[in-house]
Amino acid sequence: MKIDNCLQDRVFVSRPYKKAELALMYFPDSTKETASKLLSRWIKEDANIADELAALGYNKRRRYLLKPEVEVIVKYLGEPF
Repeated sequence: MKIDNCLQDRVFVSRPYKKAELALMYFPDSTKETASKLLSRWIKEDANIADELAALGYNKRRRYLLKPEVEVIVKYLGEPF
């Protein structure tokens, strides 16, 4: 069976991301706005994620996620794609 090269080459890199950029990785068929709202909802509704992000000084109004914040999200939600 042939594996789609596009999917095979996708490797998640832990680095700072714009929130909308990371959100679109989790919700690729959504608009930027919808994906951002969905990711924010997942963060808010998961106490483990919310608590760890709060301990890191997470600011929900900041447009970027710092690398440690991305790592917390990936720890609980898994790698996007």
